[in-house]
Order: sequence, then structure tokens, then C-alpha cells
Amino acid sequence: MSEGIAAFLTAWQRGEGCCQTFRPGSELAFSPQPQPTLTLRILPSFLSDSLLRQVLTWRFQHPDRYDGCFISIEADGSLAVCCHPSSDDDPYALISMLSSLLNLQ
Repeated sequence: MSEGIAAFLTAWQRGEGCCQTFRPGSELAFSPQPQPTLTLRILPSFLSDSLLRQVLTWRFQHPDRYDGCFISIEADGSLAVCCHPSSDDDPYALISMLSSLLNLQ
């Protein structure tokens, strides 16, 4: 685990907002307010129509696996997948779920 991800997880566990580059062209963010939200974004310059189609297809075809995941296009054109973690959720499992939906594993 890189120092960046370790710092991200530490901030998340303290309930602090944080953001970290996840892979080239993507970022992982946690926002504690108004509801805790973990978001993985693909930046617009790395987004393709085929990726958007693939994400929507996987979410539709695997509703149980991606239960609680939400997909959106943000104002800047980023593709975002997010979930609302609880204190009982495993951070690694949530990050893995979002990254698998975006095919970033």
C-alpha cells in the first residue's frame, strides 16, 4: 500500500475529507458531509464512450455485486461512481468494488 493511500485511509477513518490519485486519470475522494460518500472518478480526458457503456452494463448485469453504487457524470464531465460507507464497511472492499466497476483493478 502506498503512503498516499495509507494517508487517505487514515483521514477517512478520522472522518476528514480527502482526495488521492488512484490510477492515472482517476481520483478517489471521501467526503464526510452531508452524508459520508466515497467517490472514484475518471477524469474527462480519460473517459471514453465505451467505458461509460461498460460501467452502465456491469451495474445493470450485477445488481447484487454493485448494490449501493451510484453512477453519475459530474459537471466537469468526469464519470463518477460512489457509495455511502458506514463505519462497519471494510474500506478495502469498498475501494475494490468501485474500482472493479470502473475496470481499474
